[in-house]
Amino acid sequence: MFRATLTARLAAVALLALPFAAPSANAETSLTIAVRRDSNSIAENNFNFTTRGPVAQVVETAVQPDANFVPQPLLFDAWDYADGTYTITLHPGISFSNGTPFNADTAIAALQLYDRNKSDFLQIDPASFTKLGDLSFSFRSETNSALVIENMTHRGTSLFADVADRATNPIGTGPYLLESYDPKVSLTVVRNPTYWGTPRNIDRLNFRYITDDNARLLALQNGEIDIIADVTPQMMLSMPQDGSVVLHESRPIRYVALLANVNGKAPFDILKDRAVREAVAWAIDREAIAGVLFGGRGVPAKGILPGWMFNLGDDHTDGFGYDPAKAAALLDAAGWKPGAGGVREKDGRKLTLRFLAAYPNVTSVKPMPEMLEQMFTAVGIDVDLVEVDDAGVYSDTYLANGEADLFMEFASNNNTDPTYLLTMLFTTTTPWGGYQFTAPGAHVDKLLADARAAQSRDEVIAGVRAAHRAIVQDDLTAIPILMVPNFVLSRPGLEVPMSEFTDWIDFGMTRIVAR
Repeated sequence: MFRATLTARLAAVALLALPFAAPSANAETSLTIAVRRDSNSIAENNFNFTTRGPVAQVVETAVQPDANFVPQPLLFDAWDYADGTYTITLHPGISFSNGTPFNADTAIAALQLYDRNKSDFLQIDPASFTKLGDLSFSFRSETNSALVIENMTHRGTSLFADVADRATNPIGTGPYLLESYDPKVSLTVVRNPTYWGTPRNIDRLNFRYITDDNARLLALQNGEIDIIADVTPQMMLSMPQDGSVVLHESRPIRYVALLANVNGKAPFDILKDRAVREAVAWAIDREAIAGVLFGGRGVPAKGILPGWMFNLGDDHTDGFGYDPAKAAALLDAAGWKPGAGGVREKDGRKLTLRFLAAYPNVTSVKPMPEMLEQMFTAVGIDVDLVEVDDAGVYSDTYLANGEADLFMEFASNNNTDPTYLLTMLFTTTTPWGGYQFTAPGAHVDKLLADARAAQSRDEVIAGVRAAHRAIVQDDLTAIPILMVPNFVLSRPGLEVPMSEFTDWIDFGMTRIVAR
């Protein structure tokens, strides 16, 4: 743990505060928030300290998303784009929490620091930064992309001051300061007294890492914590109905889908046949699953991007109903005939699919894997269900090597770039390794490359619609199941400002209306 650094920092920022400032007459407000996993990393090639698991708001992104997933000013006051070049105007009067001004020089340094760690994401040409004035500068996209600003709404692109000790003392422009961090135990932040923007309602946020679902819920009921940030279906099934626990929810945003291995090698090559993929899609009773999981608040999905997002609409995908007879007929026509024990066979090979559940962990989707196994068994598909509760095992052991037929994912598009999710999960050039196995091929690569290179928003959205339809309907490399809201549980008397962006739920703006 490292508490001593904050005392020195608060003493330093006090010197910058206005003289004769009266102390608050109100008692300190604090909230304790339970999160499932400590996802902080201080590795130089993946530095995300205080920006992931949880987002502690020590640092900020250049821009922020609005309710319609359109980027809005934050640290950047305005921006222009033409022919691959961005011209940026910074918001005036901002300083890092150590008193260093946030200006063109320090903003460029922060972006260069980010680029050194994660250059595959923003794809800014590091040699292109040009200072134009004290609060203005320009840079170029390495790919002439018109979507760099959209990608800057991702919390992973938050801007850190380039200081030597940022692994223990991260410096940003955000509304909070790091007080202490005990890995896998807790992380505590306190309100930044010199924050340039709207002060947060809560003086102190204490994030506790509690991996067990039942333990998180019990801690809330016992008054040990105030909020649960990571809510699983099992927790919602166990949630008391006496008003002692309050549910907060957003619009449906997160998808549950099965990603099909369409580029695998034997024995994981059965789903190269689209007829088998379509049979799987028709074998799923989405209404039954929606009725069991997430307190009935999930909705059957026709895609992995909700229609309200980016104004995509719902008319470009058709979806799949529940029709086990049609699923069986498709398998019959594809040569998979019923065999011993009801398992279908073709040329002496059993129709066995390895089903990997799930990303980010199987706990987040229980009992859906077992329900799907029963549905697939009913149409003659033998299921080898592998359950993992660790995203690293999911990605590195199975996905990276294409060692499953179906990969269950519970995720969402988490920035305002309309091409982001589809590009990362369904192109042959994905920087995310194993998703090459779920890529339909060159035609989808081209649709998304053209959308990313488009110079108008309308062209971008048209390309995304076409690629989305290919992925979830025509090529069917993603089989949608549910669309689910973000959920937070709290004790009574709290108003938590919800967001479709999980990372943009601002716990610091929670209103305490009663105890």
